[in-house]
Amino acid sequence: MQVASKLSNKDLTVGITLVVVGTILFSSKAIVVKYAYTYGVEPLMLQALRMLFVLPLYSAILSWLLIKGGSSAITTASLFGAICAGIACYHIASYLDLIGLMTISAGLERVILFCYPAIAVIMGWVFLGEKPTKQIGLAVTVSYAGILLFFLADVNISGTGIWFGSVMVFIASILTAWYMVANQHYSRQMGSQRFTCIAMIAACTSMLSHAVVQGVEGIAAQPQPVYISALGIAIFCTLIPSFMVSAGVKTIGASRAGVVGAIGPLITIVLSNWLLNEPVTSVHIIAIGLVIVGMRLLR
Repeated sequence: MQVASKLSNKDLTVGITLVVVGTILFSSKAIVVKYAYTYGVEPLMLQALRMLFVLPLYSAILSWLLIKGGSSAITTASLFGAICAGIACYHIASYLDLIGLMTISAGLERVILFCYPAIAVIMGWVFLGEKPTKQIGLAVTVSYAGILLFFLADVNISGTGIWFGSVMVFIASILTAWYMVANQHYSRQMGSQRFTCIAMIAACTSMLSHAVVQGVEGIAAQPQPVYISALGIAIFCTLIPSFMVSAGVKTIGASRAGVVGAIGPLITIVLSNWLLNEPVTSVHIIAIGLVIVGMRLLR
């Protein structure tokens, strides 16, 4: 399956815009999570609250979509694929990401998570026959040079636990890449909105089951800022961007969307420095510049 290489300028612009705005909203999650951690909330508790807030919304949207358009395009195989992708990305990957954020900076978390574009390109090539162009390959190479430089700069100023946290987030990036490729494949079969709802409902259900099995307690006894943070993550860092990115991937493909996602680390770094006082050195700035150049090469 080839991604439309002859996209009109309008479609390309719309697709990239959706991915960029969605990625910016996704990227702000790290900042909100870091803020919530100052109130002593555990990753599993925060993730459970996030899913409790967002599950009814995805369920209502899916019900409306099925009433409006029916379920004829949803085959057993596509349903299973959407469920697996949702659990992999929004349950397992999100939980590992929250664990990683306990020991590394928000900027480094976002930079490591951005490892998923190269993985998505490889997966898209292997599973979808979407052979990467030289332009995409060059864009990924330049962007990753910036990511590696940023990591090396953060290692010098971060405390203990940076390697453990980084590994957790890197595993999350692999699962995120899987979701991006599955999104592209199944969205074209059942529609991006239905795919997103099914994937998210599956992730919410499995995440809440995880919390119950783990014996999470005190879900109704958290400080008010924790609930506000969880609600913000649910609406502005999950619900809205999930539909935007899904629609963008459907239009421009997983490979292009992955590279466009370079904007995510940039926004997170700016916000983390502004709101969390996380340090930004001259090496960080050079690394950011390389990532920007990588994005420009995409065009």
